[in-house]
Amino acid sequence: MVAASGDLERREMFAEIRKLCAPDNVTNWRILAGEYAFLAVVVAACVGSYQWITAHGWSLWWMAPIYLASVVMIGVWTQNRLGVLIHESSHYLLFKNRVLNDVVANLLVAFPLFGVIRNYRIGHWGHHRHVNDPQRDPDLRRLIKHQARDFPITRKRFLWEYLLKQISPHKALSYLKGRAEYVALAARQDEPTRNLDALGDPWFQILRISYYAALVAVLTWFGWWPHFVLLWLVPMVTFFPAVLFLREIAHHGNYPDNGDYTNSRVYDGKWLEREIFFPFGERNHVLHHMFPTIPWHKVIQAHGVMMRFPPYREKVVFCNGFFFKSDLQSDRPTVLEVLAAPSRTFVRGQDGVEHPDEIRQTTAEEVGRVRAFADTWRSGES
Repeated sequence: MVAASGDLERREMFAEIRKLCAPDNVTNWRILAGEYAFLAVVVAACVGSYQWITAHGWSLWWMAPIYLASVVMIGVWTQNRLGVLIHESSHYLLFKNRVLNDVVANLLVAFPLFGVIRNYRIGHWGHHRHVNDPQRDPDLRRLIKHQARDFPITRKRFLWEYLLKQISPHKALSYLKGRAEYVALAARQDEPTRNLDALGDPWFQILRISYYAALVAVLTWFGWWPHFVLLWLVPMVTFFPAVLFLREIAHHGNYPDNGDYTNSRVYDGKWLEREIFFPFGERNHVLHHMFPTIPWHKVIQAHGVMMRFPPYREKVVFCNGFFFKSDLQSDRPTVLEVLAAPSRTFVRGQDGVEHPDEIRQTTAEEVGRVRAFADTWRSGES
């Protein structure tokens, strides 16, 4: 990622970013189709392998590696990436039309993961308003309950406590319980909730009841309950929460403060690592906190704009890979190196730092498409 020629002043930067804050009603249909096609292929391959092995009288032990691979792919890829699209939907960015956004988001993204878009939206917007505040950030409070934050942390200890242990049933259920508090269960009214629901409660309840009634009916009629348990619920309580937790730690673990340029980081890495840990624009979480109305498919363009804005270019921490460097010649740290060092080790340009949330407060007024979000910031509730 290199800086483009011709630096931008603050006013010019906002003008360029404003052009990118425009979701559409087309892009994510293709994305959703691709994610569900991948799921269908994995499930068909696993079930087909089982039928072939039993038909030929082979030992079921031959299914063990095939089943394990299927569970990993569904949890680490499909469910994980749908989870990221829940995040995209919470900002009304899955589709431009808000009703379409919430209907599709619930039916194809949230309900399959036993979540509710409007519940997630309330908690997540609280995270934006109070990012990295141990008392007020809903995400941080939830993560601290799940896993004590003890940074800096050595690579060996991180791999044990934040990776291997997270796959255990105890830790997986602990993490899922925390997320359920504002993703699946009735949302707490800790955060402003005006104008957050595009459907209205009666239509939402009809949609929800219809979805789960249809799911139960289809699983029962076709006898697919074993498939659902083994190839959807098992990944959901093992590898799915482990990957979500790692991404959240990469975004906000060992943070130096809540400043515009330091509340998170920008990531680069090998394709597979990026697509697992930082799909759909998650590789630039700093930019997302600055401008949460940029659709994921325009984040790279927005990053190009921001690299022409000196404060961003000079102060943001850039990571080269999560576990391993994608460029061995780079002097940029991996995520593990950031987590293993004192929190300000890799922060640059600390002289003349702007007010911690100057850009974030301005964003709602200058480029914020979601009115309720802008009203909340302007009313002094940040």
